[in-house]
Amino acid sequence: MLPANIIAAQRFIDLVTKCERPTIEMLLRHLDELALSYHDTPQGRSSENDEDHPASDDVKYSDIGRRFPGLGYYGSADPKEVPADATVGDAIDDIIDITNDLKEVLWRFDRFGPDDANWHFRFLYQIHWGEHLRELARYLHALLPIDDWYKPT
Repeated sequence: MLPANIIAAQRFIDLVTKCERPTIEMLLRHLDELALSYHDTPQGRSSENDEDHPASDDVKYSDIGRRFPGLGYYGSADPKEVPADATVGDAIDDIIDITNDLKEVLWRFDRFGPDDANWHFRFLYQIHWGEHLRELARYLHALLPIDDWYKPT
């Protein structure tokens, strides 16, 4: 049986590259699954192999942009700086960065095994895709429609 982080990674990749009609709600759910799986992923150990994941496997902006035409730029700020200057995030770029990092993790799992994949899953989350996940989730949360039962008066 595959580890939970590998399953979550594959499910996210499948959603953003293969799902016929991905929704914001589906994307948010898969981001949550990834975040939770990070916390349950063992430390692992990086292999001694210095072989790089092939860049030809990376997803491209045009591919993801076509699949998520309603997503775009959003406002953001560095949470460590108060007051902080506003910056601009890009939801499509976030999806690409998360996807490509996860593709590397899956490649490492197949090539070097679970210890190496776990180490890279955690490391890449800490230095790269985790920030994209959190920023993207915040943006997508802001886009969620408010349920009909809640109608402020």
